[in-house]
Amino acid sequence: MIVGSVNRDLEAVVEIAVQDDKGEFHSFHCVLDTGFDGFIALPAQVIQRLGLVQSEIRRTLLVDAVEIFFPLYWGTVNWCEEFLEVPVLGTEQDFLVGAALLENSTLTVQVWNSGDILVEPR
Repeated sequence: MIVGSVNRDLEAVVEIAVQDDKGEFHSFHCVLDTGFDGFIALPAQVIQRLGLVQSEIRRTLLVDAVEIFFPLYWGTVNWCEEFLEVPVLGTEQDFLVGAALLENSTLTVQVWNSGDILVEPR
């Protein structure tokens, strides 16, 4: 189970732990973004500090039909007490959890400032 809260901007925020190249986990507050179909997105600076190795460049089509390219890495996350190796999208500043990581879960969000968030695996 993952718990979180809604911030003043009405964004659903959860904490996710990502493993670095030395095997240690680091926690980050990430916005749940069901419009992002990937697993997680982290700023390039954070990815570099974690020591993740780039695997490819991913072409992405944004909602407004603009095509952009992002570096793609692989990382291990602790998600609902399960260690998963997932693709990590490198961004300029976003900390996101996408729909792919939420798949097969029940998501409950109280949509008000400081509302509770609960992600339960199926």
